[in-house]
Amino acid sequence: MEWSRMSGFTLLEMMVVMLLVSSMALYGLHGFKQQRMALQLEQAGQVLLTFLQQAQRRAFAENSTVQIEVNAEQRSVGIQNTSRMYVPSSSDITVASQLTKNAGFYGVRNNALAGHIDLSNSAGTVSVIWSAQGRLRLCVQPQRLLGIPPCN
Repeated sequence: MEWSRMSGFTLLEMMVVMLLVSSMALYGLHGFKQQRMALQLEQAGQVLLTFLQQAQRRAFAENSTVQIEVNAEQRSVGIQNTSRMYVPSSSDITVASQLTKNAGFYGVRNNALAGHIDLSNSAGTVSVIWSAQGRLRLCVQPQRLLGIPPCN
C-alpha cells in the first residue's frame, strides 16, 4: 500500500505568512496615522488663512482697523472687540505666535502690521504669515507637508 502525500500548508508556513501580513499592516497603520495628522494640520491652516482673509476684507470694506489676538492657552485666534474666533477642530493642534500688540489689518489702505501665527502637531508646523502690504500666505516648517510650500 502506497501512502499519498497530502498537499497543503504547514503550521510554520502559516505562522510566517501571518507575521509578514501583520507587520505590513502595522507599517501601513503608522503611515495612515501620520497622513491623517498631516491632513488635519493642513485643514486647520487653510481654515485659519480663510479666517484672517475675512478679517482683512472686513477692515477694507469698513475702512476700519481689525486687530488680531492670539490666546495660546485656549488655542484660539480672535478679532479684538468682536466675538469672532478661530479654534482648531483637532485637540492636538497647538496655536503659537509672536504678534505685537497692534497686529492686524488697516482699512482702505489695505495695509497690515506684519505677523505670523503657527499651528503645530506631531506632523509638523504650519505658519500663516501676513506682510505689511497685507499679503497673506500659508507655509510649512521645516519640510514640505502635502501641498503647502516651505517657509523660505
